[in-house]
Amino acid sequence: MEFAVKKAENCFAAAENYEYRIALADQDFLKLLEDNGADVRVNEQLRRPTFVAELPGGVRIKGLLARNVIKVGYLPTAAATQKADFESWLSSL
Repeated sequence: MEFAVKKAENCFAAAENYEYRIALADQDFLKLLEDNGADVRVNEQLRRPTFVAELPGGVRIKGLLARNVIKVGYLPTAAATQKADFESWLSSL
């Protein structure tokens, strides 16, 4: 899958958050996350339903269900490795 990535603005100096524009959105992406061991939580009570997914290893993914933009947070101590692994996984889809 093709994607675009940019560093997300954040007020915390050590934050390693990135914004990804991906080709999948909604339930298809959530299913892929669950199939890869993520703990996925969906909040449909909001005006714009959201999801939060935590992958093994501490990678956290947030997004709106109806959009194809996700925000991914990596642990500051392992950000380079986690980012490379996540982007490799995205590319393989």
